[in-house]
Amino acid sequence: IAAALLSILPNQVPAPSAESGGPQVVIKGFITAWNAHDMKALAELFTEDADYVNVGGSWWKGRRVIQTMHEQLHATRGKTGTLVDTHITVRMLRPDVAVLHWEWELSGARDASGVLVPTRHGIMQGVAVMQGGGWRIASAQKNDVPPPA
Repeated sequence: IAAALLSILPNQVPAPSAESGGPQVVIKGFITAWNAHDMKALAELFTEDADYVNVGGSWWKGRRVIQTMHEQLHATRGKTGTLVDTHITVRMLRPDVAVLHWEWELSGARDASGVLVPTRHGIMQGVAVMQGGGWRIASAQKNDVPPPA
């Protein structure tokens, strides 16, 4: 699944479906869209009424706001960053609801003045739901974590 998602051109990241794998497909879709700097595709991974808490603690409500705020980030500091997952866990609460945790690394990002920042490490937690034949993120929170000693 990951290889298939990575081979898709920007603006063509597919909506995850039941046929395309388990709920972790939204994680791969998030990473693919982030690295393509395609925030429309990233936002499509969320439910219309999703909640997203970013690493700075801002709480974004709704797919449209999530897209707009990520577009602002990727127009500046995020436009050179590359995101990878380093560990993924999926806990099925019901056949149509899952809790996702994924550890990530972000390299190549810059600070507000344009200076390259060290690789960041973090964890993201999400609740994915089956909606309209595909998996979507209903709620997510992304946190920075200090790198291992």
